[in-house]
Amino acid sequence: MKNLKQWSSFRAFSLLLAGFLLASALPLFGSGAKEKKESLVIRGAVYKGSSGFGAVRLLEDPPELGAGISVEFQVLPTPQEMVARVSSGEVDIAVFPTNLAAKLYNAGTGYRLGGVIGYGILHLLSSDTGIASWADLDGKTVYTVGKGATPDFLLRYFLSRSGVEKQVSIDYSITAAPQLAQALIGGKVEYGVLPEPFATLVSNKAPTVSSVIDFQQSWNDLYGGEEGRSYPITVVVLSSKLLDSHPEVARRFLDAYKASIEWVRANPDDAAALIEKFDIMPAAIAAPAIPNCNLVFLPAVESRPLVEDFLRVLLDFDPASIGGKLPDEGFYFQ
Repeated sequence: MKNLKQWSSFRAFSLLLAGFLLASALPLFGSGAKEKKESLVIRGAVYKGSSGFGAVRLLEDPPELGAGISVEFQVLPTPQEMVARVSSGEVDIAVFPTNLAAKLYNAGTGYRLGGVIGYGILHLLSSDTGIASWADLDGKTVYTVGKGATPDFLLRYFLSRSGVEKQVSIDYSITAAPQLAQALIGGKVEYGVLPEPFATLVSNKAPTVSSVIDFQQSWNDLYGGEEGRSYPITVVVLSSKLLDSHPEVARRFLDAYKASIEWVRANPDDAAALIEKFDIMPAAIAAPAIPNCNLVFLPAVESRPLVEDFLRVLLDFDPASIGGKLPDEGFYFQ
């Protein structure tokens, strides 16, 4: 009987101990599940062309932003595809022309400015050495790609400021920059507006064709810009969801983006190899143009005066191009 009582007591103690251990383990399992739930995948995108150059280091070696955080980047073919991804909320980080970023913000998409990643890269190219100013284009036909795009707005703006907008014919019949570059190289077009890297490509392929008017210098002549700064043509935007829920992660990402841009500028040949690897542009075209692509990183708040000067010009020409108004202060991530 005594042994039976001892056995019963031992059995009860064992059950109690097992229950205690199980209860103690539950928070551990719960913590693991919670940690898994809090893992974060940040999805970013750039599109083909010089606007994607500065991000190639991020594509090759995604930044470490913290425990449980991963970054996935993709290269999209066009800005229009990027608009679709942003409108559907499929990406957290995107690269856009400045006016398109403002337009999307004004439309309520919830994407805010993280920083300027590129200044102006536009040139008027010609073999006509008699062109030294916008006024010298009186009576000429100038080709540009994309009616209503940034190059078109700025071309008409500078012609208007010089008083010759009505005297210059603008031809939009060539719809892609590579084709316009070939037309200039082949002598089929005498005056054409092109961005980098195509401006450098044309000058290298056709030594008699050069940049006769630098849009960036024209802008600085009007606005008294600092040396090396001009109008901000390309920006990186981040979703408000990411900025509001993980602001420090967003800041670490922007620091990594800045470091990537600095690396690209310092290592154009290595960067060009990555640019080709990720199908952004052939290395042979990218490498000689990188020094001329005005890749920068200017934080959102610091960039606001430059951004607003640029957007005001577009607002005067076509309010719809930026969504009908200047973005409010909420556009600029702090």
